[in-house]
Amino acid sequence: MGSPLTFPRFVRELNSYVSQQDSLLVAISGGMDSVALLHLASQFLRSDHDIYAVHVNHGLRDASNPEEQFAKELCKSLDIPLSIHRADTPQQKGESMEMWARRIRQSAFVSAQEKFNCDWILTAHHANDNVETILMHLDNGCGIEGLRGIPKQNGNILRPLLNFSREDISEYVRENGLNYVEDSSNKDTSIRRNHIRYNVVKPWKEQTHNIIQRFSALSFKASYAVQRMNEVINLLAEKVKSNNHRFIIEDNVMNCLIGNQKVRLVKQLMGETERAWRRHGWTSIENWMAHAETGSIFQINGKWSILRDRNQWVLKQETMGHDGYRLSLNSVDGFKENHDHSKEIIDGRTLEGKDIQLRPWHAGDQFNPLGMNGTKKVSDFLIDKKVDRFTKENQLVVTADGEIIWVCGQRISEKAKVTEKTTEFVELSLERELG
Repeated sequence: MGSPLTFPRFVRELNSYVSQQDSLLVAISGGMDSVALLHLASQFLRSDHDIYAVHVNHGLRDASNPEEQFAKELCKSLDIPLSIHRADTPQQKGESMEMWARRIRQSAFVSAQEKFNCDWILTAHHANDNVETILMHLDNGCGIEGLRGIPKQNGNILRPLLNFSREDISEYVRENGLNYVEDSSNKDTSIRRNHIRYNVVKPWKEQTHNIIQRFSALSFKASYAVQRMNEVINLLAEKVKSNNHRFIIEDNVMNCLIGNQKVRLVKQLMGETERAWRRHGWTSIENWMAHAETGSIFQINGKWSILRDRNQWVLKQETMGHDGYRLSLNSVDGFKENHDHSKEIIDGRTLEGKDIQLRPWHAGDQFNPLGMNGTKKVSDFLIDKKVDRFTKENQLVVTADGEIIWVCGQRISEKAKVTEKTTEFVELSLERELG
């Protein structure tokens, strides 16, 4: 019968995104899915698209180097330039293995894209991956956003195989006589995704043969519903007045919406439409808005709070200033390596429900420096750091309910560090005020 995955269908999947002569960077691991993707991309005429590839060697398994060699030989046979990236930065304190590997991949993709000056990065996620992702989102207690699964486009990353199943790809590989390497870790069911793949999806498929297609249809419907909802929310957001880091939402706007949609409007105004909120955070604000009395304030995160006024809602962005400096608190998706001393990413739970202050350090101040046991006087810490007198006299600290969590530009507190249990990440950013 033949695989539904063909070059013409692959081209159609790309056509609505990729322009003529855009250059494409294909992420290749050496596994079946990425080999099929590279083989499909290699069939473009060079006059249509320049094709490049990137391979990431995390160095975690004995097979890592043979997989790298396989990728080199494959790209050479297809006459496709390949960029090899080996993990050369260590896992950071509080960073899980999954977070570290993702950071390495993202860094490699960006580096290779800049090296080859590519317009798009293609990855080989497919329909089965989408099913697994949706089920993991459901297990996390997601809303309708989670039912969208993996987006086909995320910035300049495209997933052109997302409408094809693993079986479709396997058949394409067989028909074209393609070789690939097997990653033994994909069989490890102690890994959550593999557990869902082998212990949930596989037996489900044996009873319902079109389950992958049904989830793909669900993903499409959820994506369309969220898109339409966001379009309505965007129109309402345009009617919201704003000034001085505040949004004033009149009751006649809020009363048009149900609870879930009210939260969506708040997210839109905060600039976090595409950022997933965990179920607890989502339901907490929704429940508060349903019962809030005049004068009641809800602290959404370290950066935003909302006030229930008489006939309106006031969404306020928190900023703290001192002697020409301002502290911003920004929710971020995860931990990333940072060499800018004016920014630090901490565990957001450190700030929950606490009074956050930016102030000068005081004689007698103590804190628990990252990587140390026990407390240390700030004065002794600055001396040990060989901070000059002028800088020392102007040193600022950030406190949460009076406890120092950051000696600005120097070090965070051990109590604020990101760990494997961290679910909410907040970036502290010290900025010089203009004017």
